[in-house]
Amino acid sequence: MKTSVLTSESDRNIIAIDAPPTIPLSEAIQRASAWRDLVSSLPSSASKSIGNGESPIDPGLVPPQLIFRAINIRMDDIQWLIAQHPDASSIRIYMSLPDADSPYQICGMLVPVDAQNKDMLTVASDESVSREEMMNSAATSTIYDFTQPCPSMCNPQSPLFNADNSPEPYFRYKK
Repeated sequence: MKTSVLTSESDRNIIAIDAPPTIPLSEAIQRASAWRDLVSSLPSSASKSIGNGESPIDPGLVPPQLIFRAINIRMDDIQWLIAQHPDASSIRIYMSLPDADSPYQICGMLVPVDAQNKDMLTVASDESVSREEMMNSAATSTIYDFTQPCPSMCNPQSPLFNADNSPEPYFRYKK
């Protein structure tokens, strides 16, 4: 359901408008905290196994400072994507690891999605472009890699980054 509320300045009446759903900040903090708790309970892929094929010596957990928390996407990149794919009905974000040697630097691959909920993975092309070229050419791809991962592009003071942080600096008041 797409409803939200808007308070008019003149009479402070609440007016329903058609908008994407939002959730309360307190719920967002709880969800982000639950995510960090889940990830911090997972064994790290960097754990070492014993040379004879037995279980890992120390399974280790994902270090708290490396827990993947968010993906940053610039608004001008979103606007560009909309302009390039006006027939798309949505955008899907696939999680990816651009560098296997940096397993905690998770990024998102943005893909336009059509009205039938199908990924739009390549540009329209004539038959002179081979299937192999469609698979291996960035020129025919509509899979975009312009996200920035958190950790690295983070706001460590945000209460969504750490539930112990105060939400106070993030309240936006109208005067």
